[in-house]
Amino acid sequence: MPVASTLPAKAGHLDVQNLRIEFNAGRGATTVAVDDVSISIAPGEFVSIVGPSGCGKSTLLNAIAGFIKPAHGRITIDSKPIQGPASDRGVVFQQYSLFPWKTVLGNVEFGLKLQGVPRRTRIEEARRLLRLSGLSQFERHYLYQLSGGMKQRVGILRALAANPSILLMDEPFGALDTQTRSIMQQLLTDLWESLGISVLFITHDIDEAIFLSDRVYVMSARPGRIKEIVPVTLPRPRTGDTVTAPDFLAFRARVHSLIRDESIRTFESETNHAYRAAA
Repeated sequence: MPVASTLPAKAGHLDVQNLRIEFNAGRGATTVAVDDVSISIAPGEFVSIVGPSGCGKSTLLNAIAGFIKPAHGRITIDSKPIQGPASDRGVVFQQYSLFPWKTVLGNVEFGLKLQGVPRRTRIEEARRLLRLSGLSQFERHYLYQLSGGMKQRVGILRALAANPSILLMDEPFGALDTQTRSIMQQLLTDLWESLGISVLFITHDIDEAIFLSDRVYVMSARPGRIKEIVPVTLPRPRTGDTVTAPDFLAFRARVHSLIRDESIRTFESETNHAYRAAA
């Protein structure tokens, strides 16, 4: 059963329309990283983005987070245009980005402190999240006393504590070993189901994307465009047995085929360019 937050709930509707992101390539030239991308996430939906290496997945997430200004297009959260980083978006990266001089509890409640939330309220909210993730007994521990998976749990909880409209996650489990990664995927699913928050998840792991998501956006090679949207109709709750189900394997084969086609196209294009340059 979902656990009611002590803080105001937000809708969490993300809308990205015709987004184009360019970078300065020097001598007046520009490189297009993302081109004409449109995505939409409904409140409480879990969506992943996958694609070949260098397709612009992380660049797209950074634009939604407000760290990059797009050259063209529009991004809104709950119908409000994104002007820059703000508390309506929680961001979790592969690196933990935690404060080693603070305890687990201090890290989780830090964002609420910046928002001016009274100490008692923010401690209650932080402890509620620690209970949900099984970290209550570690609230007075420091980061050097935690495993990699536990540190990433703290990072996720710190992002969630500020009660954002949407959680943006960029390869959050990429540095973890296979077993810990599987545990973290299940924990994230449990937190998402309990809190009802919208999630945009960037990953290169096809199995991870299918296991976690309601829909998977597959991006093309650079410049990144949306090649296909794959609805994942697997029943929830999903468990370790889900990844061996025939339907799961069918989704996996479909997404793998789409990414493989793009990777081959990129390889052939780069090879042809090298031949022309050498001629």
